[in-house]
Amino acid sequence: MKNTLLLFSLVITLLSGHSRAQFTQIQTEELTAYGIYTALEPENPAVTQKSLELTENFDSEDRVSKICTIFDFVYRGWNYSRDPFGQEYFEKAGVSIYTMTGDCDDYAILMVSMFKSLGGDGRVICVSGHAYPEVLLGKDLSSEELDKLLAGINEYYSSKGSRSRLRRLNYHKDSDGTFWLNMDYQQRLPGGRFYEYAADAEHLVIFSDGSFKRAYLNSE
Repeated sequence: MKNTLLLFSLVITLLSGHSRAQFTQIQTEELTAYGIYTALEPENPAVTQKSLELTENFDSEDRVSKICTIFDFVYRGWNYSRDPFGQEYFEKAGVSIYTMTGDCDDYAILMVSMFKSLGGDGRVICVSGHAYPEVLLGKDLSSEELDKLLAGINEYYSSKGSRSRLRRLNYHKDSDGTFWLNMDYQQRLPGGRFYEYAADAEHLVIFSDGSFKRAYLNSE
């Protein structure tokens, strides 16, 4: 079940610069979820403008091209940089759209914000010291629909002259029947390989509305 965020004393403590080691696991998760949620800015004018600019020539039903185009923009333009002073920091999407610089959670925040600005949805996954974005594909999708999506991604990149190709589509299916496509930079294409495949890997799943849950996504 998704948890309700505690937004008061924990946030004040975080802003005061206290060490994460002083927090319990649930407090750390609440702080992480809140930090990521407040950095998501799908309605920021710069984020919205860039997302619309990149996808304006696609048909409204052409989801594959939109997914691939947004992925390429962030993946190819991103400059990885660690958080300053060794402190956890979540850059707002409205800043990242200009700087294209930050660590893995900043990357995920920008990508989710861009999909949200187009009317879609996404979430940020934290696992094994890494954060990455996933985009919502839909609910109760059939194997035929998933195969069509895989073929569509491969066709998109083939049309661009790329030799990269997905052998399989990497996604998570939640217990409620929703499908979420991996958008991490572990491979050059959306739907590429996961950072963590272990069945016992515990994921912190942060949704775009600020709610979150702990889950073992690889075994659901």
